[in-house]
Amino acid sequence: MTLVVRWLFRSIEISVLLLATAVASCSFGASPEVRGTWLSTTGPNHIRTGINTEDVMSDLRHIGLNTVYVETWKNGYTNYPSKALADVTNGIDRNVPVIGSTRDLVQETLIHAHRNQLNYVGWFEYGFAAQFVGSGGTPSNPLATYMRDRGWLLRDQSGNYGNASNGFAWMNPAVPEVREFLIDITLEAVQRYDLDGIQFDDRLAWPREFGWDPVTLGTYQAETGNSLPTSVFDLQFRTWRQQKVSDFAAELSQAVRNVRPDIQLSVSPSVTGFSETNFNADWTDWQEDALFDEFVPQVYRSSISAFDATIGSQVAPFQPNDLEELIVGIRIDGSPPTTPYADVEDMIERTRREGAAGHSLWYSQGVRDFYSDQLTEFYDVSGQGHAANPNFAVDHRPAPLVASQAASAEWEVDVTSAGRYRLVAKIGNFWTEYQVAHLQPGTQQFSVPGATEVELLVDRRTASPLLADFDDDSDTDGSDLLAWQRGVIDDDTSVDANFDGSVDDLDFIRWQFNYGRQPTVSTASTLAVPEPATAMLLMCCALLGVRARCRSATD
Repeated sequence: MTLVVRWLFRSIEISVLLLATAVASCSFGASPEVRGTWLSTTGPNHIRTGINTEDVMSDLRHIGLNTVYVETWKNGYTNYPSKALADVTNGIDRNVPVIGSTRDLVQETLIHAHRNQLNYVGWFEYGFAAQFVGSGGTPSNPLATYMRDRGWLLRDQSGNYGNASNGFAWMNPAVPEVREFLIDITLEAVQRYDLDGIQFDDRLAWPREFGWDPVTLGTYQAETGNSLPTSVFDLQFRTWRQQKVSDFAAELSQAVRNVRPDIQLSVSPSVTGFSETNFNADWTDWQEDALFDEFVPQVYRSSISAFDATIGSQVAPFQPNDLEELIVGIRIDGSPPTTPYADVEDMIERTRREGAAGHSLWYSQGVRDFYSDQLTEFYDVSGQGHAANPNFAVDHRPAPLVASQAASAEWEVDVTSAGRYRLVAKIGNFWTEYQVAHLQPGTQQFSVPGATEVELLVDRRTASPLLADFDDDSDTDGSDLLAWQRGVIDDDTSVDANFDGSVDDLDFIRWQFNYGRQPTVSTASTLAVPEPATAMLLMCCALLGVRARCRSATD
C-alpha cells in the first residue's frame, strides 16, 4: 500500500472518529429506535372498514411512530386474497366475515403506511390457531373444519378443542401439511406485497394442555416409542412438542429468506418461562439459532413495578451485541385497567436503559385514542424529528412522489432517481396499487382513469415477475407476452405477474404497462461507494454539517 493511500485511509479514519464524536456530543435529533404499534380489526375501527385507515396512519406518523404491525392472518382467514387458503376452504380466499369478498386489507393498509413513511410488518397474529372456539366449543369456520375433518386439530385430555386454559382450536404443528399451509400463506404475502417484514407471535406455539389426539399419539409413538403421558407437565412430552414448534420456526425462517432475503423476520412471543412452559415455545433457542431478526416479547404489565420485575429476564437471553434484536412489547390497553400514562413512559425509558433497540405499544387504540397528546409531546417530533427504525436504512421509505393532473385521466410526476416504483391512486374513496414499474429520471406520464390523486412509492421487492419479465432476460418485451400466452394455456403460475394465484388479464395489463421499460437498480436502496479522496471530502462536509446543526440547536 502506497504512502498516499495509507494517508487517505488514515484521514478517513480520523474523520469518522471526529464525526462520531460530534454526533455523540450533539443532542439535536432523535436517536434511532423502533417505535411501533399493532393494528387489528378488533376494537376501534382503525382499519376494519378501511374508511379511517388513511387518517389513522397519518396520525400514528404525526405522534412519532415509525413502524406498524398490521393484522394479516386471523381466526382462520387471511386479510388478503389467498389461493392457499381457498384451496382448503372450498373457495373462501380471505376474511369475508370481516372485510367482505372484494377488499384487500393488507394492500389498503400497506399503501397508507408507506405514504406516511411507516415501516410495515405483516402480523400473522393467529399462527397455529385456526379459530377461537371457547371452552368446549366446536370448530366451525372453513379452515378449522377442514383441519378437524382430517384429524389435524389438537385436543386436550378430555377430547376438547378448546378449554378454560386456552379457548383456541389449534392446528397440529407436528403435521407436515399444516406447516406447509402456514408457510404457503406467508410466502403469498411476502411475494405479492412490498412488505418490510413479517411477524408471528405467541400463537407460534403448542399449548401445554393440548396434544392428546390420535394424530399426535401416532406421531409421538412412532418417533419415541412411548405412549402419551397422563400429566400435561411431562418433561419428555414437553420437550418433544417444543422441538416441533422450533422445527417449524426454522422451516418458516428458511422459506421466507429464500424468497425475500431482505425482509425483516419478527416474532412476538410471551415472556420467557411462561412461553416455554405454557406454550412450548422456547424462543431463546430461536434467538441463539438466528431464526428471526427481531424479538418482541410481550412484557404486558399494567404497572411500572410489575414491568420492572419482568424486564430483566427478557433482556437476559441477549448478549450485549445482540440487543439490537430486542424490541420490548409494552401494554397500554387490553383487559382493564388501562396502564397509566406515566407508567407507559417509564416503561419506554426502562427499555432504553436496558439497551433494547426499541419498543412496540399494544395497541393502536391506546396510542391514538388514549395517549395521543402525551406521546406526541414525549417523542417530540416537532423538535427532535422522526426517529429512524434501526433495522432499515434511513431512506428505506422516502416520502411519496406526488403526481399532478395533466388532463382528465393523464398524470405526470418528476422522478429524481431511477428505480422501481409502485404507482398508487385514489379512485373513489379508496387508494389502490395501480401498477408497478421501472422508471428513469425525468418527467413520467401515466394514464390512470378515474383517479383523483396519484403518487409513486419506492418499491423494495426484487422478484422480476413483478414487472412481467416472464423469461427473466431483464427486460419486458414481446417474448414475455408469448410466455404469458403459453402460461394462460398451461395455467403456468410462473407468469402470474402480480402473485394473486391466477394467470389472467391482470398479468397481461402489468406486462402492457411495463412494455419496453428497462430494469434499473434503485438509487434509494443502494449507495455507491465513493473513491477515497471523495469519501474524505464528504466526511469533512458531514462533520461541518453536524457542527453547524449543533450550533443552531443551541442558539
